[in-house]
Amino acid sequence: MKNIKTDIAVIGGGASGLCAAIGAAEFTKGEITVIEKLPRVGKKILSTGNGKCNLSNAEINAEKYTGDTELLNYIGNDIKSSRIFFQQLGLACKTDVQGRIYPHSLAASCVLDALRFSVQNSGVEALTENAVTDIKKAGNGFTIKTEYTEISAKRVIIAVGGKAAPSLGTSGDGYKLCEKLGHKITPLYPALAPLRTDVSLVKGIKGLRAASKASLISNGRILGEESGEVQFTDGALSGICIFNLSAKAASLAGKCEISLDIAPDYSYEEISQLISKSKISRNELSCEELMTGLFHKRIGQALLKTVGVPLSKTCKEITDKEIKTAAKLSKDWRFPVTGVSDWSLAQITCGGVPACEVTEKLESVYAKGMFLCGEILNIQGMCGGYNLDWAWKSGYTAGKNAALSLNGAI
Repeated sequence: MKNIKTDIAVIGGGASGLCAAIGAAEFTKGEITVIEKLPRVGKKILSTGNGKCNLSNAEINAEKYTGDTELLNYIGNDIKSSRIFFQQLGLACKTDVQGRIYPHSLAASCVLDALRFSVQNSGVEALTENAVTDIKKAGNGFTIKTEYTEISAKRVIIAVGGKAAPSLGTSGDGYKLCEKLGHKITPLYPALAPLRTDVSLVKGIKGLRAASKASLISNGRILGEESGEVQFTDGALSGICIFNLSAKAASLAGKCEISLDIAPDYSYEEISQLISKSKISRNELSCEELMTGLFHKRIGQALLKTVGVPLSKTCKEITDKEIKTAAKLSKDWRFPVTGVSDWSLAQITCGGVPACEVTEKLESVYAKGMFLCGEILNIQGMCGGYNLDWAWKSGYTAGKNAALSLNGAI
């Protein structure tokens, strides 16, 4: 087994790990080693934003996060703006009308290259294809073991991500490492993922989309509302607005439901009138065509089936009561949440190491000299660049503080 000595070991070469290495390199001339289990660093970055890498947002605030949002206060002003940070690395950025920040090239590979070049230019060593299997406190430092290597480090930064998207290398290894050094992990759930529901409710509309206002409801209380395009999939609801509700829904599976308003631009009265007009103009047609023009044909048919209207009836046979019920359903269509889709379909992990187990410097309260950043901590953002923004900033802060700790500055 090969033996390596380093001053700062960064476990994980993803978004937060690469920024941790950059932050550490700015504040120490000591040796820094990034330990990555995949053949190359940054694989998950390449898949973000559908390959375009939505790297941040123009409006970063605590309301866009769930979990221990006080962690946002720990990163201070080390990186005031992710956009400025990347521009300093030579990456041009652009902001769309919704505030989402992308590389000007709309290529995630350019973001990764900017990070890689900065890491290489700082003299940081990358030890790839080395999955960490064990970590122990050793005097004032740590001993880290992989299948092939034993690394002695004075400081350690845990930046391995969560459990979401295991095909990209995140399989929950970091939680086990943290537990070895005394940490407790809050319950873990896949998040920014489709929400599973009663298969029979979406079977007939699988593959369709509808502009909607989605509300998460539990015990009669609205816990969150999002607007956008909802996708009806195989036994699940999907789409960005559903993803943004999934973190709150994760721990409430079986105790909550999604209410869809699939006519958000119309009032109940307006929808009732439109259906009534459709009844008159199509009175000899079957009810299969009653809602066509108001909604996608199959969605209209699904609404009527839920109301209990036989599609074989002619439009003129539908009653005023049935019209009112169908209109009401279009404004409040309930789908029970039976669970969140599995880890392979999730973008992030909900849960992790709680804020009470790290200091304001992101240092472990159980293992002095170990710092944590990124998805390993119990904080999750909505879609729109919020999670990557947290990864860059928390990684840089952890790296900076690890270096200052090494130098005796904190």
